[in-house]
Amino acid sequence: MTYSEKSMSLMREANVHELVELMNLYWTKSMNQEERVEAFATAVYLGAILVLAFNFVSNMFEGVVFAGVWHRYASHYAQSPLLDWAGFLRMKQTADLVFGTPFLPARAIISIPFFFKYRKAVVRIAYKSPLRYRFPIINRSMSLLLSWVGLNLGLVAALTYGLVKASSLRTGVSIFT
Repeated sequence: MTYSEKSMSLMREANVHELVELMNLYWTKSMNQEERVEAFATAVYLGAILVLAFNFVSNMFEGVVFAGVWHRYASHYAQSPLLDWAGFLRMKQTADLVFGTPFLPARAIISIPFFFKYRKAVVRIAYKSPLRYRFPIINRSMSLLLSWVGLNLGLVAALTYGLVKASSLRTGVSIFT
């Protein structure tokens, strides 16, 4: 399957403005079937990146809240939260009431400008794949999966662990004892 140059250029830099241009071509019926498939794939790709960007911001926020509650628990009880996990989870649940749903609009607002940086990271991952030319849809799916594993899981885990470790050093309470 080969793609037209117009379709390939829109695929490479799938941005919101280009999506509007692509949809304008679609609705004016000047696209062939191949380009319509590309338009649909681009829309789904951008939607998935938007969801992943929001998920990343939400997970980072939750990591900060988790580390904050860890610090509060360790400094108040002078022991690791792992020794009284139920008590720690009660304290975390209380913090989630304050910092969870009420801050949902803030997370959504932060996700909007962050979407563009996240999209660039996903596109960089997609460009490094050998599947890029022969299987562009599989390449996009793999870049989304790899960005989720690397950014959403890896960076959030690293941030949370780093903050918990810093809390451990500051309070003098070991993480595991």
